[in-house]
Amino acid sequence: MRSYRNRWNILTALLLISLPSFSQQADALSLSRKVADKIIADTRFEWKWVLQKEELGMQVIDFRFLSLKEKENAYALRKMEVKKDTIIRFGITAAGNIKVWINKKLAWQQQEGASLNPVEEAYNRFRFDHYFTVPLKKGISELLIAYENSAANPVIFLRPVTMAGDLEPSVAPLVQWTYAGPFGQQGNTPLQSIQPYYKNDGKILNWQTAPQRFLPELVIDSQAAYQRDPYADWQYSHGTMVWSILALEKETKNNRYLPFVKKYAGFILDNYDYIKWQYDSLYAWRGSYHRIFRRTMLDDAGAPALSFAGLYVDEKDEAIGKFLEPLLDYVSTKQVRLQDSTFCRPEPEEFTVWADDLFMSVPFLIRMAKATGEKKYMEDAVRQVIQFRKYLLNPQTGLYKHGWFSRTGQQSVAYWGRANGWVVWATAELLDWLPTNHPAYKKILEAFRQHITSLVKYQDSDGFWHQVLTRPESYKETSCTAMFALAMARGVRKGWLNKSFKQPALKAWSAVAGKIDANGVVHGICRGTEIGFDEQFYFDRKTIDNDPRGLGAVITAGLEIAKLP
Repeated sequence: MRSYRNRWNILTALLLISLPSFSQQADALSLSRKVADKIIADTRFEWKWVLQKEELGMQVIDFRFLSLKEKENAYALRKMEVKKDTIIRFGITAAGNIKVWINKKLAWQQQEGASLNPVEEAYNRFRFDHYFTVPLKKGISELLIAYENSAANPVIFLRPVTMAGDLEPSVAPLVQWTYAGPFGQQGNTPLQSIQPYYKNDGKILNWQTAPQRFLPELVIDSQAAYQRDPYADWQYSHGTMVWSILALEKETKNNRYLPFVKKYAGFILDNYDYIKWQYDSLYAWRGSYHRIFRRTMLDDAGAPALSFAGLYVDEKDEAIGKFLEPLLDYVSTKQVRLQDSTFCRPEPEEFTVWADDLFMSVPFLIRMAKATGEKKYMEDAVRQVIQFRKYLLNPQTGLYKHGWFSRTGQQSVAYWGRANGWVVWATAELLDWLPTNHPAYKKILEAFRQHITSLVKYQDSDGFWHQVLTRPESYKETSCTAMFALAMARGVRKGWLNKSFKQPALKAWSAVAGKIDANGVVHGICRGTEIGFDEQFYFDRKTIDNDPRGLGAVITAGLEIAKLP
């Protein structure tokens, strides 16, 4: 009798121990839905109208409103404040016959020539057709530009820039550009002197400002938990978030989620022609959806398009396929790479490898390989996972540094949590899609196992990982904890990891679940983060409630936890 009671007590104890995990797994799917429902409630597919403003210090001297005839001249005038005696470098892109005077001295001139818009080749850095330098004294300087109309587009782009291509901080434009024209061949002009009006070819001309346009801008719901960006916009974080909602639809068969994803895609497609024209012809370099056309980094083209790629794999919609073509071309052929084809960026230094870019590229590439039947995209994804490990892994810790600098051949300072999260999530995606008989499969699987095994060593007793993984004094961060939870849970479910990793995955999810409030708002997500040059930079990064940079990971983590065997 005593033996029977002992067995019963043991079975009861085991059942009680296991009940929280059963309850936790059942609750995970409902929490993912709660987060997704809050996102949907906070998203508006609506426009408001705002006055176009000067952006990024770019001087757009636009003579189009003057309707110049061939050989007619026009002038543009502006003052700027120079904060110290210095030599200022200007980038300039223009077509046609132009002359630039600064403080009544000819600083630049050009005859004819074709031109395209300046290219934003890195974040806030533009590439111009030409550059010139001018020594300037502290105080107020005057810029006068003369333009003779021809067949060229009557727009000039001018920007004071540092040698690195950033906006020169020593110069501050004052007021706005004023224009005078059209001038003919007879009479006085601003070249003789700056006057309030001119008599020229029998006409009286005065100075005027260019018409200011209204641009459509996406609405942010006034009750939304996240106010920095509209959820309907195009960013890597938003694309990952919507893509995760698409995955949620497949697991729940809820008739709310697929319509939301299709509405997101449909709104962009419906407005595509206009927003492209706004970017190309109105020079709205920071207008809504500008990243679709900027395409200076994988953040603009890979991860943002995941929901489109997911829909295209499932439905082969022709309009979505056409939309994806330039994005795929950018990722595959135009994104900056090292000589060995590893993706990199021109910031903060030229040819810097960012851990983030593994996720910005790999999930997109593998889906486009499936959708197009082109194996080269899958092979590129495989190459990136292997190469990123070579550049970013520290063998002593088994963790990835945030970046690697080509100039020095050195890794950056910190084991940033989300950087490791991007790597492990991207690797899990590749393992999910890569045939097991692929020559690199075992190598990638072993890399995944080693990374996860190392990560578990740094998990806090409450389930969290820290903002800097090796520094427990840094704050506990939600998005990386969710990424590690989803990778471990998927690894256990797929048989990539042994079952001992189920408990740290559940513990991690418990930590994440504690950051989801009753309204579905997720707390403790680190904001977007550049590569820092010291660990304190990461310590000081703020967290933002319901930042989309972590919402996709939280939704996906809940899905993976719910599916654990």
